[in-house]
Amino acid sequence: MLLGSGLLVAAELGSPCPPGGPLAFGSCTAVRPFAVGVVLLAAALYVIGLTAVLAWTRSLRRRSLADGRAARDWYLLAAGLGLPAAALLAFTLASGLR
Repeated sequence: MLLGSGLLVAAELGSPCPPGGPLAFGSCTAVRPFAVGVVLLAAALYVIGLTAVLAWTRSLRRRSLADGRAARDWYLLAAGLGLPAAALLAFTLASGLR
């Protein structure tokens, strides 16, 4: 996730201003800094969220409240639902701080 978002940001910042990169859609002055911030914040939120779920499932396994399969299922559920949730939360936070 971090590598993919880093490559996306590098492609955005390496592209010429007009027509713009894959994130800014040609608006280099207004959209580019905002889009880069949203992508980096979404990646950080996603990794933090998955790390928290991993720690939670490890504590469940340590207390014998879940087995390995249940821990994997929770992790996969968090990974699938966390991707759009992290992007939406990052967009909301970046818009609010703007």
